[in-house]
Amino acid sequence: MISEIVFSCQADFQGIALQEILDIDKNIKFIKWIDGGAGLLEYAGQFDEFSELIRDKKLIFLRHIFPAEYIVSYITDAEKIFIRDFTPRMDKNKDFSVQIRGDNKLYKTQELKQKIADYFKSNGFAESKRYPEQIISVYTAGDFIYAGLSPPEQNLSVWSGGMRHYAMREDTVSRAGFKLMEALEAYPLDFKEDGAALDLGAAPGGWTKVLIDYGLKVTAVDPVQLSPILKTHENVEYYNARAHEYIKKSRKMFDLIVNDMSMNIFTSINFMLSLKNRLRDKGHIIITFKLTKHDRLNKIKEGIKILSKDFDVVFVKQLFHNRSEVTLILQKNQRGQNHDKR
Repeated sequence: MISEIVFSCQADFQGIALQEILDIDKNIKFIKWIDGGAGLLEYAGQFDEFSELIRDKKLIFLRHIFPAEYIVSYITDAEKIFIRDFTPRMDKNKDFSVQIRGDNKLYKTQELKQKIADYFKSNGFAESKRYPEQIISVYTAGDFIYAGLSPPEQNLSVWSGGMRHYAMREDTVSRAGFKLMEALEAYPLDFKEDGAALDLGAAPGGWTKVLIDYGLKVTAVDPVQLSPILKTHENVEYYNARAHEYIKKSRKMFDLIVNDMSMNIFTSINFMLSLKNRLRDKGHIIITFKLTKHDRLNKIKEGIKILSKDFDVVFVKQLFHNRSEVTLILQKNQRGQNHDKR
């Protein structure tokens, strides 16, 4: 069986995302780009097999996939073609969602989305936009609709296109905090009560705010001032200094260290390696690798190789809220602890 699959990534990194996919298996064939950051693949096998293969490889730049079971050229009421097939395959005991993307002059996407959702609701299906158990994915591009039905885990993300949006709230300090929120949602960490975190380059405090919301006591370090609502917070200890200056003065130990500073990848790696003695056993580090335009994947792989001597690299991903960067989560391993004792 041949399956066609729509995949999504950040448009600026679509070439590197495609290369990651094609390097996995010779049975994967690239068909075409259907939009910026969205392409069409062909796989010699079932979609669920392809999804399992992709999930096992934990690709960095691929964000979302769905089966292109129907590729329908523009006609009036084109959605009826795939609705007829999807209806008997769906389970009325499981909530559904319609996820639609694309910018096409032939379709008003929100109207099409509502039309499809209303049809299924009128036939006894329950809709859940946030926690669906079955997803009807639709992409409109050019003169075509691409549509498929699948469970969210097979799509790699429950969010349409893997695009996790957060609402700005009155207490939102900075949009940079969304990066950390998304990372901890994608790879949840079990923080102990009153755990200690170090936020390097903290200002204005987007990441610090996320960490205190998780119940951590945060040491925030930056020569730039923190947001006033954080400087006076009982769980925030602010140091008006550069990261390396603070490290020289303090011997405090932490359960988590985070670093979103604008550093060269290898400068950032060396700095974090110098902090492993400040990390408690099985503690975590969350950092972002800032990427240049050249040799990006090789630099990431080399960085992971260096870090793996002292840490388990448990998560590497270009998240929706990343731009020219990827987020890594590290855990101090036994090897790193042994190095500390030498």
